Amino acid sequence: MNIQQEHLPKDRPATREEEWGYSLQNFIEGNWEYILGILFVLVVFLYARHSWRKRHER
Repeated sequence: MNIQQEHLPKDRPATREEEWGYSLQNFIEGNWEYILGILFVLVVFLYARHSWRKRHER
Protein backbone atom coordinates (compact mmCIF):
# COMPACT_ATOMS: atom_id res chain seq x y z
CA MET A 1 0.00 0.00 0.00
CA ASN A 2 1.56 3.27 -1.10
CA ILE A 3 0.17 6.47 0.41
CA GLN A 4 1.51 9.65 -1.16
CA GLN A 5 1.30 13.13 0.28
CA GLU A 6 0.55 15.65 -2.41
CA HIS A 7 1.23 18.92 -0.61
CA LEU A 8 4.66 18.63 0.96
CA PRO A 9 6.45 21.90 1.76
CA LYS A 10 9.46 22.70 -0.38
CA ASP A 11 12.87 22.72 1.24
CA ARG A 12 14.14 26.20 2.01
CA PRO A 13 16.60 27.57 4.54
CA ALA A 14 15.17 28.65 7.87
CA THR A 15 14.77 32.33 8.63
CA ARG A 16 16.50 33.86 11.64
CA GLU A 17 13.32 33.77 13.74
CA GLU A 18 12.67 30.14 12.80
CA GLU A 19 16.24 29.14 13.58
CA TRP A 20 16.74 31.00 16.87
CA GLY A 21 13.16 31.48 18.04
CA TYR A 22 13.49 35.25 18.45
CA SER A 23 15.24 38.23 16.93
CA LEU A 24 17.51 40.77 18.59
CA GLN A 25 14.74 43.36 18.49
CA ASN A 26 12.33 41.00 20.29
CA PHE A 27 15.00 40.25 22.90
CA ILE A 28 15.62 43.97 23.56
CA GLU A 29 11.89 44.75 23.72
CA GLY A 30 11.29 41.96 26.22
CA ASN A 31 14.27 42.69 28.47
CA TRP A 32 14.89 46.44 28.27
CA GLU A 33 14.54 46.92 32.04
CA TYR A 34 17.32 44.41 32.73
CA ILE A 35 19.54 45.88 30.04
CA LEU A 36 19.12 49.37 31.54
CA GLY A 37 19.91 47.98 35.00
CA ILE A 38 23.09 46.30 33.77
CA LEU A 39 24.17 49.49 31.99
CA PHE A 40 23.50 51.54 35.15
CA VAL A 41 25.59 49.20 37.31
CA LEU A 42 28.39 49.30 34.70
CA VAL A 43 28.39 53.12 34.62
CA VAL A 44 28.50 53.32 38.43
CA PHE A 45 31.37 50.81 38.54
CA LEU A 46 33.39 52.66 35.90
CA TYR A 47 32.79 56.02 37.61
CA ALA A 48 33.84 54.62 40.99
CA ARG A 49 36.99 53.10 39.49
CA HIS A 50 37.85 56.38 37.78
CA SER A 51 37.33 58.45 40.92
CA TRP A 52 39.33 55.94 43.02
CA ARG A 53 42.26 56.21 40.61
CA LYS A 54 42.05 59.99 40.65
CA ARG A 55 42.09 60.11 44.47
CA HIS A 56 45.06 57.74 44.81
CA GLU A 57 47.06 59.32 42.01
CA ARG A 58 48.53 62.01 44.26
